[in-house]
Amino acid sequence: MLRGNASMFPPNVRMVHLHLINPYGASYILKENEQNADQLKNEAMYYTLNYDNPILQQFIDQIDLPNLGNISTQQNVFASFAQLIADYGEDAVNLALKTGQGKRPQGIAYFGPSKSWSSQTEEYVVDKYFPYATDILLFDWHTAVGPYGTWSFVPIDNESEVAFKRWAPNALMLPYDLGLPPGGQVPYSTIKVRTGARRVIRGFWEAGTYNLTMETNAMFILRLYCRIYSNITDPFCKDIISKTLEYFYPQADEWKRLTYNAINNVLPKVLSGFAAELNIGTKVIVSGLHIIIGAIIGLLWFRMYNNI
Repeated sequence: MLRGNASMFPPNVRMVHLHLINPYGASYILKENEQNADQLKNEAMYYTLNYDNPILQQFIDQIDLPNLGNISTQQNVFASFAQLIADYGEDAVNLALKTGQGKRPQGIAYFGPSKSWSSQTEEYVVDKYFPYATDILLFDWHTAVGPYGTWSFVPIDNESEVAFKRWAPNALMLPYDLGLPPGGQVPYSTIKVRTGARRVIRGFWEAGTYNLTMETNAMFILRLYCRIYSNITDPFCKDIISKTLEYFYPQADEWKRLTYNAINNVLPKVLSGFAAELNIGTKVIVSGLHIIIGAIIGLLWFRMYNNI
């Protein structure tokens, strides 16, 4: 974005890049903070719902988290997960993992106890830079979903899907299938309310890495053990973190080349399409010395999309 052709934006379009404010999580290559709160679910304020997920509750309570360094305990994780699938079905278990839970702070996909530093910072940036924006294009950048070396757009709502197809009709797109707890809203639902924008086009943009397997799911549990119960310098945990890094950010030159070329083929089409529509019959909103027609916001989050 920063090195792109500036002419694709009219002078009244502002571009903002907001990084995840989570130094603890970044040190472990994950999206949870020091309270084990999933930052994407925290942004959506699911912690206000008092929601408990019976499938996740059963799974977390059945495994011996403090002793996951033992082979026998790890085998029990596989057995417990397989038993859940047998009892509830694979679709129900996957949905439980995607939905998350609010009453097991020591477990996985935890909403958090309150609004995190990162969520507070996001609100501050939105309130400061977009109080008069009429159109917002929001990208939430991620990795690990979709074919290896490609970028796939995941629209959060129908309006965003239609707009993306209009701007980049041949680009890859995946359905939005995150689970919502009862009473919950999809991420970034409050931005339109906070800004008063007439249109918010929003979605996740995923760089594909590796297929999700049972071993990958187990790795996420082992990573939880390394964060909370073990010394990060242990050879066992150093190996888990190294594998996590490779899963989310493949180090092969081929993957870097493929994803770089793919995003630079699609992103300019989307940005120029958005900017072009702003110049057609869009009213300028004037308040004091502020004249803003559109805003582009990019949110970079370290997160795993499919399950946790």
